[in-house]
Amino acid sequence: MPGASHLATESTNLMSSRTSTSRTATTGRQRAGRITALSATAALGLAVTTMAAPAWAHDSLLSSTPEADAVLEQSPEEITLEFSGGGLTTGEAITNVIEVSDEGGENWEGETEIDGSTMSTELPEELPGGDYTVAYRVVYSDGHAEESSFDFEVVDTAPEPTPEASPPTEPSTETEAESESDAESETESAAPAEDDDVAEATTADSGQPDEPVAGDAASDTQQNPGLPVWAVVVGAVVVVGLLAAIVMAVLRGRKNPRA
Repeated sequence: MPGASHLATESTNLMSSRTSTSRTATTGRQRAGRITALSATAALGLAVTTMAAPAWAHDSLLSSTPEADAVLEQSPEEITLEFSGGGLTTGEAITNVIEVSDEGGENWEGETEIDGSTMSTELPEELPGGDYTVAYRVVYSDGHAEESSFDFEVVDTAPEPTPEASPPTEPSTETEAESESDAESETESAAPAEDDDVAEATTADSGQPDEPVAGDAASDTQQNPGLPVWAVVVGAVVVVGLLAAIVMAVLRGRKNPRA
C-alpha cells in the first residue's frame, strides 16, 4: 500500500534525525568538558608557579648610599648597602666585604660591618675629588654568593692656589762688577781731560812776562779785599820814616864819636 509505505519512510527519517541530534549534543558536551578540564589544569599550574617563584628567586641589592653613578658635592662618611631577604649569612669562613678604591687603585674603606640585611663601611678620611668604585661580595640567607660593583664621583671643590708674587730680582754680581767697571772707566777718561786743562793753564801762565814786585804787591793788595788801600799807604810811610830815623841816628853817631 502506497500510504503505509510513505508513513514508514517518514518514521524512519524522524528516528534518524533524533539519533543524529543526540550524537551531536553528546559530542558538544564532551568538548566543553575537555576545555574546562584543560583550563582548570592551566590555572592550577600557574598558581603553583606563582607561589614557587619567590622561593626560587635569589636575593639582590635593593639600594646603596651613595647611589650608583651619583655625583657628590662632598665626600660621604660611609658606604651603606641594603639587600633583600631575611639577612646575610655570616661566619668565619664566609666573606662579606666592601671595598672602595680610586682611579689609582688606592683603597679608602674601613672595616665592613653587617646588621641583618645591611652591610656598611665607614671611610676613615675624607675622599678627595675624583671617581671611585665600590666593589662588594655578599653571601645571602639562601647561601647564594654575589660579587658586583658600582661607581660614583666626588666633585673637586678645593680652591685653586693663588699665584705667589715673585720676589724682586736682585742684580747679579756680574752686573754690579760691570757697572763699577764702567764708572771707573768714565772717571779715568775724565781725569786726563782735567790734567790737560791744568797743563794748558800752566803753559799759558809760563808764557806771560813777570811783572814788577810792586805790581805784584798791588795785585796782591787788590786780590785781598779785606785790607784797605789807605792802610797800606800809611804802613809804607811809617816804615819809610823809621828807616830814615835809623839812618840819621847812625850818621850822627859817626860824626860825634865818644871821647
